[in-house]
Amino acid sequence: MEKIPAYKKCYNKLKSDIDNNVYPIGSYLPTEDELGKMFSVSRTTVRHAIDLLVKDKRIKVKQGAGTQVINPKERELTNFSKFHNVIDINTLFPDNAALTISGTWIDRIPANSQVASALDLNEGTEVFRLQRVVSSNEQPVIIQTNYIRIDFFPDLDTYREQLVDLYYFIQKHYGIKFETGEEHINISSADFLDAQILNIEPGSPIFFNTRTAHCSLGPMEYLEARIRPDLCHFVVRMKEPPAWYDLPEFQKSLERV
Repeated sequence: MEKIPAYKKCYNKLKSDIDNNVYPIGSYLPTEDELGKMFSVSRTTVRHAIDLLVKDKRIKVKQGAGTQVINPKERELTNFSKFHNVIDINTLFPDNAALTISGTWIDRIPANSQVASALDLNEGTEVFRLQRVVSSNEQPVIIQTNYIRIDFFPDLDTYREQLVDLYYFIQKHYGIKFETGEEHINISSADFLDAQILNIEPGSPIFFNTRTAHCSLGPMEYLEARIRPDLCHFVVRMKEPPAWYDLPEFQKSLERV
């Protein structure tokens, strides 16, 4: 007979207790030390069981507070994305105004930890930094900074005036195509320099977007963009119901609502 690992025994017992309301929604599990004593196991074993419960969406770990049992609807529905079957994402500006690029500058700097991680380089490795300001109706809207691998495009800094569309230029000049990318849309606040360039008050809310772009050689570019949200917004177009509508676990979650 197969022996059940200690962490799985711990997990099964806690899962059963949560489902049977021994630990109600909103309550906290005992500490790792207390659970270790209850099950006569090490803290490592307890943490393994806790990790499984987190993946099951039965609990969440709150820094400084403990491990909290969460609502079943929250547990099941958080697996599903707000966006599905995305056709395209458009960036819109007031009155569909034409965009202009000003203040283009490119230099070489050592990559900080964030840039190095995104570009799969050692921290301190030299990269290109391309800085530009994008305006709409002569009003600065975006402060855009691209960090680009020098080993892929060694003489890129000699073409500063031609870098209007970076991906098009790279494809045309080096024969290297953009293949995949991932962009994160975040909210931040403008520091003094951001505010001076974007003509807003320091501390004003702004979008802070980051993107990593890949080509056949690997990660080629990391982007940081600071954007005025009152002059720019994003539109996500979707088509048809999401595929997960018909999944049994989603149907069960709706029955509990």
